Amino acid sequence: MDSNPVAIAIREVLTAIRQRKRVDEILEMVLSYSSELGKAVHGSIVTIDHNNQKLIITSTQGADWTLEKQMCQLSLGEGLTGHVAKTGKPYLCVDTQKDSKYFSLFGNVRSELVVPIIVEEKVWGLINLDGLEAGAFDDSTLSTVALLAELASFAIKLRIDLTEQERLQRHLIQSEKLASLGETIAGIAHEINNPLTSILSHAHLLSLHRGGPTDAASIQTIVQESKRTADLVKNLLAFSRKESKQREVIGVNELIKQAVNLKRYQLRVNNIQLISEPCEVSYPVLVTAQQMQQVLLNLLNNAEQAIAKTDRQGIVRVEAGRRGEKVFITVTDNGDGIPAHILPYIFDPFFTTKNLGEGTGLGLSIAHTLIENHGGTITAKSEPGHTIFTIELPLARNPSTSISEETEVLPPLPAHRSQQMGRVLVVDDELAIVDAICEFLTLQNINADRANDGHEALKLISKHRYDAIISDIRMPGLDGKQLYERASAMQPAYRTRFLFMSGDLVRESTQTFVSSLNCPCLAKPFALHVLYQHLQPHLNQFSNP
Repeated sequence: MDSNPVAIAIREVLTAIRQRKRVDEILEMVLSYSSELGKAVHGSIVTIDHNNQKLIITSTQGADWTLEKQMCQLSLGEGLTGHVAKTGKPYLCVDTQKDSKYFSLFGNVRSELVVPIIVEEKVWGLINLDGLEAGAFDDSTLSTVALLAELASFAIKLRIDLTEQERLQRHLIQSEKLASLGETIAGIAHEINNPLTSILSHAHLLSLHRGGPTDAASIQTIVQESKRTADLVKNLLAFSRKESKQREVIGVNELIKQAVNLKRYQLRVNNIQLISEPCEVSYPVLVTAQQMQQVLLNLLNNAEQAIAKTDRQGIVRVEAGRRGEKVFITVTDNGDGIPAHILPYIFDPFFTTKNLGEGTGLGLSIAHTLIENHGGTITAKSEPGHTIFTIELPLARNPSTSISEETEVLPPLPAHRSQQMGRVLVVDDELAIVDAICEFLTLQNINADRANDGHEALKLISKHRYDAIISDIRMPGLDGKQLYERASAMQPAYRTRFLFMSGDLVRESTQTFVSSLNCPCLAKPFALHVLYQHLQPHLNQFSNP
């Protein structure tokens, strides 16, 4: 092992840079080694505020550093440090008493060495050393400190580059999401119109055959198609919104379902059969759901494009399973395949076989990055008529525990109550929603008042006491947040007696508001029995007739 102290210092700083330690930690190391190797009585790192033309002491070594000295700010060009900051050239002062540029911060300092830290051809900061004797530093010391300053510059530039790379990567990921969204949006719009047509048709049937034998089937169809529409909108909003870094435990079947639902119609109209084969157990993975949805949509889009180049009946198969402590998802298509000489490069950034303007060459590269960031892998195998992409992700927890899948079966509503159950206020600017909820509450023998905006609700709250207040969050005029604050100011008990509902829970501001409350919030659309379950604990505790 090298015993040269300069070599040791360089090796230690390079190790810290390689380990991507924080810049402030690396600068502390550089200053410590500079002071030690130069046998300086004082040392400091000084950064430059170019906008205000000021020098700021950000780190110190040695004794005698009082708060007043640390707070001292010279102007650009003032003192030896200011001179070096202005010229960008190192300065070795052999005797401070004979140098007119010297600014006396310590009365006992007789020599000073100042070396610039230059980043992108601009003086970023300075390494400043003080000696107690004249001639304390020589050219050898200057060379050593200059070398350490170069390492500091390298660390700072690397951090700048990494920060810009991360920013660019976030931008590219969002751009690729929007590109994928553009490819599916037409199909999604059409797909939403289909269940809406079904809902309207069955509602019309109910109006024509009141009490007839078709009622139960029509009601169940309306429920199923409403949920289908809600799921499509939810998946579309979740995919298109700005990326959240928060990860959640989610079942692999649910991940597949979200992506498949967005592409199923588009593939069907292009005569491509989409086969989804989920696991018997929906094994849990810890992921950012939007990122996984983006990866799967990219693979499905690629499969669709590969099949479009052939004349055969297209088949895309999505499967999931478990191997040991890994959960896998495969996407297989029967397109022409990926040529063997191209296969090793498909995950490289900007690599594409598409014509100019047809693709960015970033989809698979971003997919590779996202999967790696989750501790997983993505691989591809291909031959003519058979291409398979395999994603592997770590199992999140006990594999015997499955994630429950939602049911589309209409659950039974609470039975009609003969005894008065309390008083509730329903607030929403959508009249049809208010009417439906109030009619349901009345059937449960609950006294229901209605308001179509926050101001109308406040007038009712000032006249009556309610067991609970059911309110939308986003409304014109006085919204749900403002209503909550004003109602709680009038009666503090309302702080725990609100039941919010919203069709906009993907919005960050809405999520922040909901998470700050001690009140539930239902995502629209919701089943009336779920609303009743949240409402029931508050009934007959608080209201007056």
